[in-house]
Amino acid sequence: MQGVQVRLNRFILRSLQEEELRPGFWEVRWDPLPSRQENLFQLLGKAANRVGGVATPWQSGLVAWTAPRIQEGEVRGLSQAYRFTLRDGGALLLDPARVQEREVLSRLAQKKLEAGLKQVYGQSRRYQVEGNLILGGEIRSGNGWRIRKGSRLRARVDHTGQLVLEVEIVHRILPTLTLEAWLQGFPEPRRVRNTYENPPGRRQTWRFLRLEPELKPREVDLGGVSLFDYHAGKGRLSSEEQAGRVVRVADDSGAEFFHLTGLLEPVLTLEDLVELGLEAEAALALQIGPEERFSQAQKTARGIAERIFGVPRAEPVVAQAYLLPKPQLKAGRGQRIGKPADALRKGALKAQDATVGLLVVEGKPEWPQALRKPLQDMARASGVRLRLADPIAVARGDLRGLDLASSLDQLAQQEVAALLVQTPPLTWEERNRLKRASLQRTLPSQFFNPPLAEHKLDNILLGLASKLGWRMVGLEGEYPAEVAVGFDAGVDGSRSLRYGGAACAVTADGGLLSWILPEAQRGERIHEDVVWGMVQEVLLRFRRLAGRWPRHVLLLRDGKTQRQEFTLALEELARKEIGYDLVSVRKSSGGRVYPVEGGRLRDGLYVPLPEEEDKVSFLLLTAYPGEGRMKGTPRPLKVVHEEGPTPVEELARQIYHLSRLYPPSGYRFPSLPAPLHLADRLVREVGRVGLGSLHGLDREKLFFV
Repeated sequence: MQGVQVRLNRFILRSLQEEELRPGFWEVRWDPLPSRQENLFQLLGKAANRVGGVATPWQSGLVAWTAPRIQEGEVRGLSQAYRFTLRDGGALLLDPARVQEREVLSRLAQKKLEAGLKQVYGQSRRYQVEGNLILGGEIRSGNGWRIRKGSRLRARVDHTGQLVLEVEIVHRILPTLTLEAWLQGFPEPRRVRNTYENPPGRRQTWRFLRLEPELKPREVDLGGVSLFDYHAGKGRLSSEEQAGRVVRVADDSGAEFFHLTGLLEPVLTLEDLVELGLEAEAALALQIGPEERFSQAQKTARGIAERIFGVPRAEPVVAQAYLLPKPQLKAGRGQRIGKPADALRKGALKAQDATVGLLVVEGKPEWPQALRKPLQDMARASGVRLRLADPIAVARGDLRGLDLASSLDQLAQQEVAALLVQTPPLTWEERNRLKRASLQRTLPSQFFNPPLAEHKLDNILLGLASKLGWRMVGLEGEYPAEVAVGFDAGVDGSRSLRYGGAACAVTADGGLLSWILPEAQRGERIHEDVVWGMVQEVLLRFRRLAGRWPRHVLLLRDGKTQRQEFTLALEELARKEIGYDLVSVRKSSGGRVYPVEGGRLRDGLYVPLPEEEDKVSFLLLTAYPGEGRMKGTPRPLKVVHEEGPTPVEELARQIYHLSRLYPPSGYRFPSLPAPLHLADRLVREVGRVGLGSLHGLDREKLFFV
């Protein structure tokens, strides 16, 4: 592999000092003793925040770089309060070469960083500090929103005892209105944030559930005190007019609370601005090229190093990277292609005769000429016949009514395999309702809005082909794993449940084996029985197709693997002598990579990292079109090899090449490997349309892309 050097968004500050390697240890005595239901680490974390200084949990007590300001206090548990008392346990020698001790030192470094940010920048009107986030000046604004540029900072200690600062240049889209004022002219937001800090330096974020128009702030009882009086007593309110209306919100655990629109503000994302039609001006402000972004990160690192850690310089980490061989896509009859759109002209890898329906919402029931010929050309190139069913029209106002149900039933009676849906711009609620109704009649649907430009038309055709169960593209070459399975978790429409799902691909030919019906669950963790059930289904399907078990399986988990999720599956694979590798793929933990001066980035960039958590990990840049086609700076994946025998370079090559197996997109590739990207799309779509819509649907039809 060709070697190149890259710069990371990490800066070496200095080695830890002797006294930092010997923090003070403080025993914690509880009254009463916490019950078994309590999370002791969380209670200790609350105690560390309460006592002040730079302290963090360690075993059954606290370690601290500065003496606690108070020696006793009280913290709240699940159902009761616990008094705590600290007792000086002397100095403790920590070794950064040991994983757990290194993590403690990193937490102390982060505490020191956040305390320093608040002290140095928190008092200035120019800056806004929230934990590890520091925001500077405003760079764009609009009706109800503004954009501020800043940095998200993370201090950590590496295995050699070096203090390292990670700097990510960020943009925060901020509201200029309270939730009450926002609701006068804009739709309800998905998430909201307190306008006040609690605890100091932190503003709680909530999921917005609903307005409670029947309730008044003085009428909501919070155990002997009204909602209004509770906040007024803490100095947050001075009048009922300021309070606004009562709303229901939920925290990340799902616990629901009453709140007030006058004490909340919407949390805005670029997706929200897109829905409001404001994306062009906002998106333009968020794009920063690699050189400019690195320059800003380095300037920030030097300022933090000097003002908080007393270091005159911050040296960027330069890492050795390698360029992996590029993947080669193939279409029907083994023809080589450069992108999935080429398969429309060359022919699909695997296709079968089918009937396609057309449902027109608010229009004439007729096949557009712009679609009829390309559909037949796609089928002809693939060597199959495509019958176009008689089109049916339905009024937009009937998307809940019997006319829609009757129309879909007519199409199902014609043995339609997949449905094209021509619509005017619809709300998300209308789209989801229409998708749900179609799926209940085993009709996966591909939506489109005229006019049909070339790239848009190609993506519609590729999306339809995927919903027909066709396989448009495959990969040429040999790979360590014959089967790759992606696992993800996502939320339902009410955000009260999560789903664990899987999507799979055979890397030898790119054929998707199956999607797995997600399992409803609470929390991010997928139960080990569910994981093994999904893997079993994949193995059985492979055996039906190939006449044998796969020799090697690649299991991909989105985000960090949760404890015991894969224990049962790995035990059963080993019992059957089926080889495996388990990796976790983290979209947001990889930071950034920057070229060294005069260099250029390219996709397929593989950057080995020093061992963390006693596991091999690397950064992987999978889908970067180049500086000429992308103004911003790409974000690599962080991949952690959890278990398995495959050499890490071969794992990196297979994961990189798997990012090319997403056929519904004709011209661009996702950053995630296809099994994970498909799993992500699957759980999102099931969250929108519900599990009940999917019974009887062919598992080869990708209804969710």
